[in-house]
Amino acid sequence: MATFDATLHIQAFESMERGLKTVYTVIANDEYSMISSGDRLEFGSYGSITVGTVRRYPDLESLATAEGWRNVVPEADTEDRAISLIRATDSWEESEERQRGVMALRVRETRRK
Repeated sequence: MATFDATLHIQAFESMERGLKTVYTVIANDEYSMISSGDRLEFGSYGSITVGTVRRYPDLESLATAEGWRNVVPEADTEDRAISLIRATDSWEESEERQRGVMALRVRETRRK
Protein backbone atom coordinates (compact mmCIF):
# COMPACT_ATOMS: atom_id res chain seq x y z
CA MET A 1 0.00 0.00 0.00
CA ALA A 2 1.37 3.39 -1.03
CA THR A 3 0.41 6.83 0.27
CA PHE A 4 -0.01 9.89 -1.94
CA ASP A 5 -0.47 13.53 -0.94
CA ALA A 6 -3.59 15.20 -2.32
CA THR A 7 -4.95 18.73 -2.35
CA LEU A 8 -7.62 19.24 0.30
CA HIS A 9 -11.01 20.51 -0.77
CA ILE A 10 -12.97 20.35 2.49
CA GLN A 11 -16.41 20.12 0.88
CA ALA A 12 -15.23 17.25 -1.37
CA PHE A 13 -13.71 15.37 1.56
CA GLU A 14 -16.85 15.77 3.65
CA SER A 15 -18.97 14.55 0.73
CA MET A 16 -16.73 11.48 0.46
CA GLU A 17 -17.01 10.93 4.19
CA ARG A 18 -20.83 10.98 3.98
CA GLY A 19 -20.80 8.60 1.00
CA LEU A 20 -22.23 11.19 -1.42
CA LYS A 21 -19.04 11.59 -3.47
CA THR A 22 -17.74 8.17 -4.43
CA VAL A 23 -15.21 9.19 -7.10
CA TYR A 24 -12.17 11.41 -6.50
CA THR A 25 -10.79 12.86 -9.73
CA VAL A 26 -7.16 13.69 -10.51
CA ILE A 27 -5.13 14.48 -13.60
CA ALA A 28 -3.27 11.38 -14.76
CA ASN A 29 0.18 12.84 -14.10
CA ASP A 30 3.40 11.05 -13.17
CA GLU A 31 2.63 11.29 -9.45
CA TYR A 32 -0.56 9.24 -9.79
CA SER A 33 0.57 6.90 -12.59
CA MET A 34 1.37 4.12 -10.12
CA ILE A 35 -1.69 4.44 -7.86
CA SER A 36 -3.73 1.28 -7.41
CA SER A 37 -6.54 -0.20 -5.38
CA GLY A 38 -5.76 -0.18 -1.66
CA ASP A 39 -3.49 2.88 -1.82
CA ARG A 40 -4.25 5.91 0.33
CA LEU A 41 -4.61 9.62 -0.43
CA GLU A 42 -3.62 11.90 2.45
CA PHE A 43 -5.24 15.32 2.75
CA GLY A 44 -2.69 16.93 5.06
CA SER A 45 -3.68 16.77 8.71
CA TYR A 46 -7.39 16.63 7.81
CA GLY A 47 -7.84 12.99 6.83
CA SER A 48 -7.37 10.33 4.19
CA ILE A 49 -9.23 8.09 1.78
CA THR A 50 -8.50 4.55 0.73
CA VAL A 51 -8.73 4.02 -3.02
CA GLY A 52 -10.87 1.28 -4.52
CA THR A 53 -11.06 0.95 -8.29
CA VAL A 54 -8.78 3.11 -10.47
CA ARG A 55 -9.83 3.99 -14.03
CA ARG A 56 -8.26 6.29 -16.60
CA TYR A 57 -10.17 8.48 -19.09
CA PRO A 58 -9.08 10.87 -21.86
CA ASP A 59 -10.97 13.84 -20.33
CA LEU A 60 -13.46 14.93 -17.69
CA GLU A 61 -16.42 14.57 -20.03
CA SER A 62 -15.67 10.86 -20.56
CA LEU A 63 -15.08 10.33 -16.84
CA ALA A 64 -18.30 12.10 -15.81
CA THR A 65 -20.36 10.08 -18.29
CA ALA A 66 -18.83 6.70 -17.36
CA GLU A 67 -18.65 7.19 -13.59
CA GLY A 68 -21.82 9.25 -13.21
CA TRP A 69 -21.34 12.97 -12.62
CA ARG A 70 -23.32 12.82 -9.37
CA ASN A 71 -20.68 10.46 -7.99
CA VAL A 72 -17.97 12.95 -8.93
CA VAL A 73 -19.58 16.27 -7.88
CA PRO A 74 -22.78 15.49 -5.96
CA GLU A 75 -23.62 19.16 -5.33
CA ALA A 76 -23.80 19.96 -9.06
CA ASP A 77 -27.18 20.04 -10.78
CA THR A 78 -25.94 19.01 -14.26
CA GLU A 79 -23.00 17.16 -15.79
CA ASP A 80 -21.72 20.38 -17.40
CA ARG A 81 -21.81 22.13 -14.02
CA ALA A 82 -19.93 19.25 -12.39
CA ILE A 83 -17.19 19.46 -15.01
CA SER A 84 -16.93 23.24 -14.73
CA LEU A 85 -16.65 23.03 -10.92
CA ILE A 86 -13.72 20.64 -11.18
CA ARG A 87 -11.97 22.76 -13.78
CA ALA A 88 -12.50 25.91 -11.68
CA THR A 89 -10.31 24.67 -8.82
CA ASP A 90 -6.92 26.35 -8.47
CA SER A 91 -4.99 23.09 -8.72
CA TRP A 92 -6.63 21.94 -11.99
CA GLU A 93 -4.65 22.48 -15.21
CA GLU A 94 -6.76 22.02 -18.35
CA SER A 95 -3.67 21.79 -20.56
CA GLU A 96 -2.45 18.85 -18.45
CA GLU A 97 -5.88 17.27 -18.64
CA ARG A 98 -5.80 17.46 -22.45
CA GLN A 99 -2.28 16.08 -22.59
CA ARG A 100 -2.43 13.32 -19.95
CA GLY A 101 -6.09 12.50 -19.34
CA VAL A 102 -7.77 12.02 -15.97
CA MET A 103 -8.20 9.28 -13.40
CA ALA A 104 -11.28 8.25 -11.45
CA LEU A 105 -10.36 6.95 -8.01
CA ARG A 106 -13.29 5.17 -6.36
CA VAL A 107 -13.48 5.99 -2.65
CA ARG A 108 -13.42 2.87 -0.52
CA GLU A 109 -13.05 4.36 2.95
CA THR A 110 -12.50 7.79 4.56
CA ARG A 111 -10.77 8.60 7.82
CA ARG A 112 -10.47 11.86 9.66
CA LYS A 113 -7.38 12.48 11.71
